[in-house]
Amino acid sequence: MKVSLEWLADFITWKEKDPRVIAERLTLSTGEVEELEEQGAQLAKCCVGKVLTLAKHPNADRLSLCDVSTDQGKKHVVCGGTNLRVGMRVAFAHVGARVKWHGEGMVTLEKTKIRGEESEGMICAAEELQLESLFPEATGHEIIDLGDGANGVGSALKEYLGLTDTILHIDNHAITHRPDLFSQLGFARECVALGLATWKKLKKGKEPVFPKTALPFDIVVEQKKLVPRYCGCTLKVGSLGETPVWMKRRLLATGFRPINLPIDITNYVTVELGMPLHSFDLKDFKGTVHIRSSKEGEKIETLDHVERVLPAGAVVMSDDAGIFDLMGIMGGRRSSTTDKTREIYLHGPVVDPVAIRNAVIATGHRTDAATIYEKSVPPVLARVGLMRALELFLSLAPGAVVTSKLQSWGSDGAPKPVRFSAKDASHLLGMKIADKTAKKILTDLGFKVSRGTVTPPLWRKDIAGPHDLSEEVGRIMGYDRVTPSLPLASVSLPSRERRVHQLRDSLKEQGFTEVVPLSLIGPALLKKCGMESVDAVPVLNALGEELSVLQTSVLPRLLEHASQNFLQVEDAVRTFTCAHAFHARDGEWFECGILMAERRALPLSATPFLSLKQLISDQLTGSGIVLEVREATKTPPFAHPGRSTELLVSGKKVGLVCELKPSVCSTFDLPGRAAVVLLDLTQLLALPLESVIFTPISQYPSITYDLTVTLDATQKSADFIAKVRKSSPLLADVSVVDLYEGGRTHEGVQLPKGAYNLTVRCTYRASDRTLTEEEVKREHAKLGLGGIPLRS
Repeated sequence: MKVSLEWLADFITWKEKDPRVIAERLTLSTGEVEELEEQGAQLAKCCVGKVLTLAKHPNADRLSLCDVSTDQGKKHVVCGGTNLRVGMRVAFAHVGARVKWHGEGMVTLEKTKIRGEESEGMICAAEELQLESLFPEATGHEIIDLGDGANGVGSALKEYLGLTDTILHIDNHAITHRPDLFSQLGFARECVALGLATWKKLKKGKEPVFPKTALPFDIVVEQKKLVPRYCGCTLKVGSLGETPVWMKRRLLATGFRPINLPIDITNYVTVELGMPLHSFDLKDFKGTVHIRSSKEGEKIETLDHVERVLPAGAVVMSDDAGIFDLMGIMGGRRSSTTDKTREIYLHGPVVDPVAIRNAVIATGHRTDAATIYEKSVPPVLARVGLMRALELFLSLAPGAVVTSKLQSWGSDGAPKPVRFSAKDASHLLGMKIADKTAKKILTDLGFKVSRGTVTPPLWRKDIAGPHDLSEEVGRIMGYDRVTPSLPLASVSLPSRERRVHQLRDSLKEQGFTEVVPLSLIGPALLKKCGMESVDAVPVLNALGEELSVLQTSVLPRLLEHASQNFLQVEDAVRTFTCAHAFHARDGEWFECGILMAERRALPLSATPFLSLKQLISDQLTGSGIVLEVREATKTPPFAHPGRSTELLVSGKKVGLVCELKPSVCSTFDLPGRAAVVLLDLTQLLALPLESVIFTPISQYPSITYDLTVTLDATQKSADFIAKVRKSSPLLADVSVVDLYEGGRTHEGVQLPKGAYNLTVRCTYRASDRTLTEEEVKREHAKLGLGGIPLRS
């Protein structure tokens, strides 16, 4: 967006004269000024000269010798211009001026000799002074022709050409939420509110009288939501007329190329008010005009002579001859105004910003109008913009008259009052704001302020609540007035559960690796584990299906990690993780998962299931927890039904040890006997620890017997061990030594299928004496199973 300080002066009287100060205040409070362009800065040491004499160069056929009248007296120069004549006013650059040498690199002029003739200065073509936009014909060997006569001779070229404006280049990204700032008038309001200027007493424009004559064509609007606000009418002109110099200068200053009066007027209103308009040659309309959405593949030749293929959904105008306008982006070549145009249809539509944005992306064609439209033009500007354009047409176009009634639909909308308090704004912004100050700022910005409420103007669609009004007051007052203060808060280390860290450290010492995966998973991963996703907590605005729910257990991520890394290990995957799990009904809990999967074929006693069972029993018992291990009453869908146990403390279930189902192992490409421990740490850590009472070491020796028995699949080893413990009061301890299958009984008989051997160690000791071998044999014989004494 380019802002002309000279153009702004039509609306305001500047209090601040320094453009740099203006740019700095706008940058701090409104939008970043990327560049400050001083028009005519390249014309330093240049003036309007007049050719006094003209002669051929004696040593060069294509050069001339000239005497030129300048502000520094008569100058003798060598020039190669082909259109020179005596009495002609020219653009003259003195020695020391910076020019583009032959339109290429910048050079500083010096007094020199050219082919033996002295030359002190330069008569310039347009590209040498970067004035191609003002004098497009004065290029190459054609020099700038300012006409004959004495008017302006010796005056500074910059002032003679009216290049005295200062242009501020505003970063569009900084004002993308403010469609009202894509206009000169919008920035005039900002300058008044910032105290840089005051409003001029402007003469209110008078709307033209519209005749009752209907439009000479019918308009059919197929989807009014695409054009919710619309104004248009027809005009007749005696001739197209000439765009005045002041309008051309302003258009050039703000980035628009003058073309012809109707187009220049619509562009002028676009820049001044932020309302894009378009003018059509009425004689090119063929039948009924339709405002509709384009169909995929339809075509239009736009004003830039390019045939464009349209996507579905672009807003277009069409008649019996086809599409003639890509609304909100660019008009069609067929209906454009030319020098022969005498009847004009002028309209100001407010077009749906989403449709504009989609069409720009699909066609790859962005224009100034599209940039404004996609920011959502306020509906109130449709009529205001059309009336301003009509005012310019009636004053500038020869014989211009309005020839139809106003074609209009839609409304400007109704402003919604917003509750506002300067006290609340002060609290929010952290600086003291007086009621009077807040009222003045908001009034200067066009708001209506009454007791307790503020009504935004119709062009400020971005105001939705009190926070927006506080921002308006704060930015105008200046955020630099907010006293910097650092936030104060107490910082302390979070409470840590020592037992969790002990568990982690112990597992690492025993060869387990901790993994820290995401707690977000997908229904597909839950299904692979045999788990349901019905009770999983969904994630709002999920990044993808695979991260759409919170994990209901740490098991799925452990299995996924094992599947991805199993081929990378030599013998086994031993991993664990501690993380939160979530359930729609049961809430949230802290869970520890331990996974073990072996490559090698191991004996029964060393299988992952039994190893993990022993590991977690030792771990919890050693931590002062009285643990009960029993057969699982309810087997989870991922667990082997015959190899699952529950972990209980004080009668409460706190965990599970199980071998994974063969189908689950197969899904994750793991060996058939992988096992897992799942501990509910939330419940476990909430239970009180049992006091460990010290038992002194006995001073009397023990006698140990190993006992091997054969059990079948229907007999539980736990029942047998319990029976052994009850057999004698002298038994100090009974522990499992070995467990194996596929061998022979202790009598040498081959084990039947499903049977297994269990070896237990029985330790006998008396608290008051040393036992004899004979006493121990008698006690051991009560089992009726024999046994071999190992040591005493």
